[in-house]
Amino acid sequence: MLNRRGLTLIELLVALTLAAVVLGSATTSLLRQQRTNALIRSSANADLQRTASLGVLASQLALLDPADVASGQALDTAIQVRAGIATSTSCAAGIGFATFGTDTASGVSARPDVGDTLWWRGDTSWTPAEIVGTNQVSSACLSGAPVMQVVVRQRDTIPVDVPLRVTRQTRYALYKSSDGTWQLGVREWSPSVHGFAAPQPFAGPFVQKSGIRRTGFRYFDESGVEMSGASVDVSRIARLRITAHSFLDTRERGQDSIRTDSVDVSFARPHAP
Repeated sequence: MLNRRGLTLIELLVALTLAAVVLGSATTSLLRQQRTNALIRSSANADLQRTASLGVLASQLALLDPADVASGQALDTAIQVRAGIATSTSCAAGIGFATFGTDTASGVSARPDVGDTLWWRGDTSWTPAEIVGTNQVSSACLSGAPVMQVVVRQRDTIPVDVPLRVTRQTRYALYKSSDGTWQLGVREWSPSVHGFAAPQPFAGPFVQKSGIRRTGFRYFDESGVEMSGASVDVSRIARLRITAHSFLDTRERGQDSIRTDSVDVSFARPHAP
């Protein structure tokens, strides 16, 4: 008959202590892994927001020249521009209207509307006219395919085969949303309300200001000298810098840190006076 000896109290305590150490180490490792994953997700989200905002804004503003910036509206938290929404050439001569020489899906990022501005290129300069109506017409230019025709307030003659450009007053701005966060958004001019429509956010939230750091816009002349203040001379703007700051929740330190990125946009494509 086998003689089995049970565990002594000391052996039992040692075993429990070892088990506690192993479980504690495993728990600590798991918590550290969770914190690391949370940090990676937070960092990736912050980077995504900054990349989205800078990419969208840079692609839009790179198509402009200083004449497209509204006088007195080059601010540190906002910039108001006449954004190009359609380009083409005139299909036929018209008095008080222009017929686009391309179908409505070509060269158009947004459909022209009442209140937008049509520009056509003469011998040496561009001529603006306020759009008061739009139509879809069949055109011999495209073998009867539908094309866009815009009616303007002025009764000028718009020649055939001249370059056309449609612009819309657009405001890109950092604003405080209803939930208290700061967002980068866009506001388009609305003739129905005779003002800018409510902002539509496209990236955020961002840090509006932290010490000397600020999300927004900075302006430089051809010499690289920064222009600041409430009355930036828009005709001298050669380069625009967009900067975005976003929170990164580090958790391990128990406080938030800030991630920063910026992009420069050069105004090098003259369009209109």
